[in-house]
Amino acid sequence: MVTTLLIDAALVGLALVVIARARVAWRQPRARIAWLAALLGVIALLTQGTVIPLVTMDAPLGGTNVLKLVQNVLTMVALWLGIQAGTAPASARIRTLRWGFPLALAALFAVVFFVAMPQRGPSSFLFLETAARTSTGAWAYGVVHMSGIALVGVLLYRSARTSLPVARRLFRVGAAGIVLGCLSEVLDLTLTRFFVPNAVVSALFDPLFYLGVVSFVIGIFMASRTVAEIRRRGQSLLARAERLARDRAASVPVGPAAFGELDTRLHALRVAIEDDAIATSTPLRDEERALLDAIDTHLTRPTSGDRA
Repeated sequence: MVTTLLIDAALVGLALVVIARARVAWRQPRARIAWLAALLGVIALLTQGTVIPLVTMDAPLGGTNVLKLVQNVLTMVALWLGIQAGTAPASARIRTLRWGFPLALAALFAVVFFVAMPQRGPSSFLFLETAARTSTGAWAYGVVHMSGIALVGVLLYRSARTSLPVARRLFRVGAAGIVLGCLSEVLDLTLTRFFVPNAVVSALFDPLFYLGVVSFVIGIFMASRTVAEIRRRGQSLLARAERLARDRAASVPVGPAAFGELDTRLHALRVAIEDDAIATSTPLRDEERALLDAIDTHLTRPTSGDRA
């Protein structure tokens, strides 16, 4: 019951991210990286079978737990895209990302899955944990895929340093939970296969991993709200700068500066107002200087990736 609630909470959170960010992703190609990460996360969580029966989803794949491989690959790729959303350059697009690492890891998962476990039995939520009691191949696959996801989790933790302060702690807590959950599962599979299973260790994965996912999702919402506030502040400053430029009859930027990103336009207007004050020997009043200082503060704020 607790596991189901954790999975469903993470699923609902990621689904809300997909819906809330759809418009931004449609408008901004760079934002599609984070959006795709959330979408793949939703699909990965759906394969757990809490909404659609696992047997129903696994049947088209042969009904032999191949869905588990699909779930593991989707989880790994979603986490990797989460890293790219926070660290890739502003010009990055989904097609321009360096896909070599996740594709190689996915290929490794697939090779070990089919080679180490040629006989996998009927669809089951706990098929890997059950198989690991008697199959070293099942243990080997579990260790490989959990280690791979843990590696991506470590990279995700490191990538959080580029995030906005308000979300950085949540991202790091989330990544740490994912890594610790994977490590606890490796320990559990090892105890189950070669030693004596431990009930406490067996119970660690779900709360650590899925609470980590939930923490990460909350971080996305917090970051999105902060980014929206920054955008609104920038739009307000832009409107005030445009009025000031008109009042002073300053040369309003033309060309790319007039139609570029909000910050580009703000900078161009700020320079135009300052240049006009110098050229006409008309000192800026206190409130006008305060506006330019506010623009400077806005433009020199710490920046981060789309994931924020």
